[in-house]
Amino acid sequence: MPADPETTAGEDELEITAVQSSAEIRPDEPLRVRLRITNAGSETTTKQVALRLSGDGEQQSPETVTTKQVELSAAEPTEVTLAVEPEQLSSGEYTYAVAVGDSSSPETTGNVVVLTPPTFVLADTTANATIVRGTNASIRANLTNVGAYRGVQTVRFAVDTDRNGQYSDTEILNESVHSLAGGQSQVSTATVNTADLAPDEYQYKIATENATTTGTLSVQQPATFRLQNMTAPANVTKGETANVSVVVENVGDVGGTDNVTLRSDSTNTTYSRSVSLAANESASVSIGVHTANLSRGIHNHSLGTAADKETVSMTVEDSHFEVSDLDGPNVLYVGDTAVFSASVTNTGNVTATQSIQHRIDSDDDDRPETYGVNRNVTLAPGESTRVRFEIEYTVTDSTDYPVEPLSLQTYVYGIYSEDARASTAMSVKPSWAKDGSGSSSSGGSTSVSEGDRASLDEITQDKYGLYYNEVSGETKRQIEEIHERQPFADGLAAAEVRTREEIARQEYGADVKAGDKFNFTGLDIETQQKVEADFDSQFQTDSGDRIESWDELANDTYGASYENLTASRQADIRTTYQDQFE
Repeated sequence: MPADPETTAGEDELEITAVQSSAEIRPDEPLRVRLRITNAGSETTTKQVALRLSGDGEQQSPETVTTKQVELSAAEPTEVTLAVEPEQLSSGEYTYAVAVGDSSSPETTGNVVVLTPPTFVLADTTANATIVRGTNASIRANLTNVGAYRGVQTVRFAVDTDRNGQYSDTEILNESVHSLAGGQSQVSTATVNTADLAPDEYQYKIATENATTTGTLSVQQPATFRLQNMTAPANVTKGETANVSVVVENVGDVGGTDNVTLRSDSTNTTYSRSVSLAANESASVSIGVHTANLSRGIHNHSLGTAADKETVSMTVEDSHFEVSDLDGPNVLYVGDTAVFSASVTNTGNVTATQSIQHRIDSDDDDRPETYGVNRNVTLAPGESTRVRFEIEYTVTDSTDYPVEPLSLQTYVYGIYSEDARASTAMSVKPSWAKDGSGSSSSGGSTSVSEGDRASLDEITQDKYGLYYNEVSGETKRQIEEIHERQPFADGLAAAEVRTREEIARQEYGADVKAGDKFNFTGLDIETQQKVEADFDSQFQTDSGDRIESWDELANDTYGASYENLTASRQADIRTTYQDQFE
């Protein structure tokens, strides 16, 4: 029969066994205590089951946190679960007790730990918050989970680059997510590029979801070398060393080393000095400029560091001995004393002494050589003097004469300073030719300035001291051309008339030896035009001109100079010019 509901079993007839509970629970989990109660009596009974808790180390009596009325059937075990909601608990260790009925003494006890949740502690561990501009700075933070189990936390770094007291999205450096077990730590780092930051102090922030720490980043000015008080001599004589000085100051916040470099705009030459300065330190630097290779005139020099530049001008003064008004024989007869003279003027701006030389092209390369025939001349700026040389040339080799013996031919001679020259040509003839026909005030050379025409023999004699049939075929061809172009320009003697070959060698440095076949078209077009113009200027007419220049063809065809023609007409003239050589 079912037990009388009002009949109850004694508490000594109840047996509590198999009490179960988790040893650890998270703070967001309920505490559940499961137990088995067996009613050893013969009657069904209803009892109150209570769960009491006391904190670890607490002295007060246990507190009943939950109760439950349970109907216990006779001779049957009953499973009972008591639950305590999370909001009733806090982190820590608890002792619990389970009591049945009115007994004041617990029937059974146990222990449970409510774990500490993930709790993150943030610490700024930046080692150096002072950095030189242009160097990357590192901001570091240590994140520690002081909770009992794993959690996730995000760390964000930001720098207030505009210094307005706020941190915008564009000022966030980076953010990183960390998963840490209880008691675990991890370092988080952000890099600050300081290249675009002006030297100053900047606030930075390191933040998690529930913690924030701030610091100050100090950006320093790097070593910066500025120039001031640059000086240089206004005038310097060529060859002397000019000292250029400047005060160099490091206006940066840290010490450093830089090169102070002097550059010459004229010679593309550089001079450098390495300078090391502490912050706010200054030093005077002097660099010597060599002027031996600088021309007379104004030269700009610049001094510079990586961050600054100054420019200064100096005038290089030098002598310049100009040679003019050359006078000498057009024809020299063997045994005669030749007198050569020229005016020498110092057109420079300093007094100087130079060796003035008489030279003659004795080896027939159109480059007169020096033989030690010279005068030392000292001239003040603007001063002139006339230098005179008397030389007895001979056709025999003798140590009594300062120059080598000369053959019977035409020679280029001149008077030279270190800066300039004046030169012309003379013919050497045998002494017996002195009484021959054609002698004149010019020393016996054939002059046809009055319109007369010299014969082939006369031209050859005047220029080379030979008869026409004694010279080479190449020389004959050139003599014939001179012969056809007569009469010569006013005052010009036959010995002074130069062939195109001689003009090309003597005036424009053409690489062709006397006697070799002269390839006029082998010269560049510009030189051809210059040689042709110089050659034509020796004659009074165009008669017999076998080569016409661009200008001559342009005037003949279009009545205008070459440079004033249209591009198409210029092309036609160039074609016509080239056809002359076909």
